[in-house]
Amino acid sequence: MKNLTTRHYVYIVGLMLLALVLASCAGFDLGDIVKVKTPNTIQQTTGLPSTLSLNEAEVEYQTWFNGTQTTGAQWKSNIEKAGELRGLFSQLTLSALDTVGPTVAGLPVLGPALPALTGIVGLFIGAGRLRKEKEASFNKGLEKGRDFTGGIGTTA
Repeated sequence: MKNLTTRHYVYIVGLMLLALVLASCAGFDLGDIVKVKTPNTIQQTTGLPSTLSLNEAEVEYQTWFNGTQTTGAQWKSNIEKAGELRGLFSQLTLSALDTVGPTVAGLPVLGPALPALTGIVGLFIGAGRLRKEKEASFNKGLEKGRDFTGGIGTTA
């Protein structure tokens, strides 16, 4: 076989470029030839193959990304709604204690039982953090109450 000269290489490259231009004019898309690797986690969650053509990968990525954003927004919204509910329940609980506390404190049997009852309810209502917050708030309230009354009614 003859040795190929630089001129031959130029002709071959020119023919290949001409073939690619004609193919693209005829509707051939190079994105169908170029392959993209799909990450393992996305393969497992979506069932996509390990490699896709560039065109398919762009479409699948956009679908996956939109779905992820929608799911994330829904979850965030649910968390915010639950936080609002927690705040509402917390306000109702504290306002009920503020309303009932002074009335019950004057009764001989229920007055000393109020701290015990609220402590028991606090154990069942929420997590340890919520219980600790309520306990600290209650203890601070007791101290302020002692300050107002000058220690009357307390036993040491």
